[in-house]
Order: sequence, then C-alpha cells, then structure tokens
Amino acid sequence: MATPLTEAHTEPEIAPAADEVARRRSARSMRSLFKRLFSSAALIGWVLVALFWLPVWAFAATVTAFIGISLFEFFTMVRHRGILVHRPLSVALGVLFAVLVAWRTLVEPRHLALTVPLIGKDVTMFGWVWDIFWPATIVLIFLRQFTRSNTFEALSSLATTLFGLAYIAGLFTYFFYIRTFKGEAGPWLVCYLVLLTKMGDAGALTLGKLFGRHTLIARISPRKTVEGFVGGVLVSGLTGGLAVSMVHRLHGSFWAGLGLGIFLGLFGQLGDLAESLLKRDCQVKDASGLFPGLGGMLDVLDSVLFTAPLFYAFLIYG
Repeated sequence: MATPLTEAHTEPEIAPAADEVARRRSARSMRSLFKRLFSSAALIGWVLVALFWLPVWAFAATVTAFIGISLFEFFTMVRHRGILVHRPLSVALGVLFAVLVAWRTLVEPRHLALTVPLIGKDVTMFGWVWDIFWPATIVLIFLRQFTRSNTFEALSSLATTLFGLAYIAGLFTYFFYIRTFKGEAGPWLVCYLVLLTKMGDAGALTLGKLFGRHTLIARISPRKTVEGFVGGVLVSGLTGGLAVSMVHRLHGSFWAGLGLGIFLGLFGQLGDLAESLLKRDCQVKDASGLFPGLGGMLDVLDSVLFTAPLFYAFLIYG
C-alpha cells in the first residue's frame, strides 16, 4: 500500500525560467509606460486647451482644482504619519487662497510690492490676501484646534496645516502671475516653464534607469540616482535653450535659455526630492493613485512647485 508523500518527499516547485521572468518584467514595464504616457497626454492636453483656447478663468479654475486635489492628497498623506489635521477646513482654506489670488490677477493684473495699504485709494486685492487671509487662517485653525477633546499633537497639527497651505497653495498660485505677465506672452511663459521642468523630470527618470549607478540620497529615495539627477538638470537646460524662441520676453538667446533651464532644472529636481522626503516620512509610495503610472496630483506638481516662484522672480527682476 502506497504511503502519502511527506514534506521531505515533495518535489520542489520549478522556478520560472530566466527568460520568462524577463518577459513578465518587460510586459509590466510596457504597461506602466503606457499608463504614464496616457496620463501625461491627458494632463498636458487639458492644460494646453485651458491656456490657449479657453477664457483665462478656465485656466484659473484648473490651477485652483489642482491645488485643491494636491492639498487633499497632502493632508491625507500626513494622516499616515499620525498627524491629526482637519482636512476639510485645510483644503477649503487653500482653495480660498487660490481663488483670492486668481481674482487679484484677473481683476487687477498689476505687479505690486508686498507692502500695500489696507485702506485708502491704493488698496488692492493683493493687499487683502496678505494682510487679512494669513492672519485669519492662523486664527481659524487655532479655533478648530480648540474644539478637539485633547491637546495631543496640537503643535504638529497647526504647523503641518500652515506648511501644507504655504507649500502647495502658496507656491503653485505663482502660475496665476506668470499667466497674466505681459498680456499675450503669459500663456507661452507658462508653457515654457512647464515644458522645461517636466522634460527634466522625464530626463531624470529615463537617464536614471539607463545609466544610474550611484544612489543620490538613499534614505530619502533609493531609486533616485546621481546620474538621473544630473541628467534631468541637463535635459531641462537643453530644453530651455531650444524652446527659448517661443518666448520673446527671454530675448531669444539659446545660451540665456540654457542657463535659465539649468537653473530651474536644478530646483525642479530638488522639488521632486522634497516631495520624496515627505512621502518617505509618511511611509507612502505615492500621494495617491489618481493618475495611473504617475501617482497623485502632488506627484505631478512637485517639481513645478519649486520652479514657478523662481521663474516669476526671473521675469520680474531678470
């Protein structure tokens, strides 16, 4: 009579052949690339339509929506860190700030100093945004904190809320000022900035996969390499030089565009690294799964959050 096979007599499972493993990995990479390209094309297509074919308020609504979604992702992400924030209030405040800045740029598209009177004939929307909104925001989040049943992590909650608003809403609303800069040149300036920044992101990803050998900062992002970082900066520089002719404000010089592209590309890569630091601390891979292959809205915007204010400063003072 045959005896049942014991664990010791059980034949081991045959591991997949190396070529089969490689085939599956290649198929996954192709699917991921297809998703990334589809998501990127959809986003870029909508931004171009809002920039060149729709009224300026459509672009303002798009930027405001991007800010609201990114804030929702950010305040959801920090909950994984154990930081208790009031997400609806925080997102609403960020959206309100974006609406106020959009109103200021559409109603009075003039460039003003930060110090403007609160009352009198020279008062502007810009003055109200800075003189009223931020103090009122601090008071509101304190009032919300007073309603909690305990004081656990109160300081973390308050600081994180203000940081999120400044990091996302404060930085991304510079696109409003760039869009309205020099009238008809505004849309081309936005397009130029997004092009050289996102080309740098694509260059960093591609060159990092092809030639990456040395990890940039392993404790923040094990997949980011020195080669990818440098390659992304150089791709931004080259893009800035080649595309400079689309913006007459930049005087059409290839070398000026190259220098500006390298400068902005450097900070674009730092912006991407900064968001990686936040995700690492919150122990999440992506801000969300909103865009297949790309991650969340914040994953898409991380680099331009750093480049938009610097580009605007260049337009004003450069």
